Amino acid sequence: MKIYFLLDDEEPSSVADQLMTDIDAWLKTEQLAVEVIDDRPENSSEWQLGLQFECKRKAIMKQPLEFLFKLAKKMEREFVIGIYDKSGARENVCYFGYEEGCPDINEVAMYLGLKR
Repeated sequence: MKIYFLLDDEEPSSVADQLMTDIDAWLKTEQLAVEVIDDRPENSSEWQLGLQFECKRKAIMKQPLEFLFKLAKKMEREFVIGIYDKSGARENVCYFGYEEGCPDINEVAMYLGLKR
């Protein structure tokens, strides 16, 4: 299944450059099959920033989750975790970050239907 972690911010432009710089630097140090999401339509309220990747086991999402949680605290922002449905549409599952705190990876895996 393909999952995503997206910045949940009504004004993403205020942190977009720093977020993308941090993600690019992190990806250079990790050996993960992770794609960057940087969909910037003209309407900035629909701007999507984050990561997406194939995930069958919860262990695969551990590193991206920990990395983005550190960024969320540093930038005082929230992220959303979700899955792509059969039509390719995004379906948000849970939130984490500065106010929501760090999600329990076991709970997230259960929501997503991932194996151990």
